[in-house]
Amino acid sequence: MSTVFVLVTDAGYFTKCKKTICDLRSRGQWTGEIVVICIAGFTLPTTFKDFYELREIRFPEIEEKKILVQKLHYTSFLDTIDGREINLINQWEKLHVFDNYFLNWDRVVFFDAGLRVLDNVHDTILLLDYKDSFLAPDDGGNFVIPNPNKLFHTQISHTFKKILLDTVNDFGGEQILQENYFLNCIWVYDTSILSTCSKKDMIDGILKYPICKTNEMALMNLFLHFRHRLWKPFPTHMNKKILFDWSELNNPGPSTWRDYCFIKYPWTISFEDT
Repeated sequence: MSTVFVLVTDAGYFTKCKKTICDLRSRGQWTGEIVVICIAGFTLPTTFKDFYELREIRFPEIEEKKILVQKLHYTSFLDTIDGREINLINQWEKLHVFDNYFLNWDRVVFFDAGLRVLDNVHDTILLLDYKDSFLAPDDGGNFVIPNPNKLFHTQISHTFKKILLDTVNDFGGEQILQENYFLNCIWVYDTSILSTCSKKDMIDGILKYPICKTNEMALMNLFLHFRHRLWKPFPTHMNKKILFDWSELNNPGPSTWRDYCFIKYPWTISFEDT
């Protein structure tokens, strides 16, 4: 099987992206291919690109994200989380990770820029059964202490009642609002699923289903999970460690980065630590 690791960055996130790539090559012991999708006019520094043996790629900007902001009249949802549907629209560019370009590999592993890789990927994430599936953490269940209140209704706006109703009916009915959903800061997928759920499908959904409080994450859940039922949750532990968590602070017991395989927002190791 062939595997590629993928990150997305612009100039502002490049410092975080660098740390994840360094982790992946060192702690992660990954010597295979890494693709960096560069957005917003950013270009990888040549020395960094060559030293870490990276493939740099760019795609046309997703114009639908700008049209969505116009449709919302440059105003956040009444029940917005943090206004990201207006202020963080480059998040939609993560949908390029589902481009047919990635059919060059059998398996894609995506990391957010800044995610810390703390263990050998061959002994952890690459052991997961990914065939015919999309794998990602359960936002309510893949943690030391599960949160049963993390259900899909928290990820979509209830500002526009008719649009909300039409959307959930297109994806299985109102019961999906009470189902679990996945996080999309780290994921794995079998590229065979691109024949079932394509990048174009999801980009078209940006304007067709304008209720996503968490931008591309909510939309990915609508298509990959609720429409096509491709999602399988990560296990909580692998290699005698916690596979993934937002932070060590979520753990009620004493823990450090050494107890985790991947952390999104680490507390016991910084960007300055090696």
